[in-house]
Amino acid sequence: MADRTCQEIRKVIAQECGARHITNSTKFMNNKDFSYFECVGALYTLQHKFDVKLPESDYDKYKTVGSLTRCIIKQIRNNAKQH
Repeated sequence: MADRTCQEIRKVIAQECGARHITNSTKFMNNKDFSYFECVGALYTLQHKFDVKLPESDYDKYKTVGSLTRCIIKQIRNNAKQH
């Protein structure tokens, strides 16, 4: 599940931010190539796609795509345990 989820997250970010190559080490919220609004759009899409919460107060934590991915996967796993 985690590999497929990682791929889907990178695909959403690439589409929303107009990027060609996204890796876990790609800088996210502070990437000079992505606008703030592109990043927020990607976060909004990811919230709905994976049914997770990515509050604005946490945006500074998403320094890389990898850190964002870990947060999303953790929430998905926690949600699965609750059901």
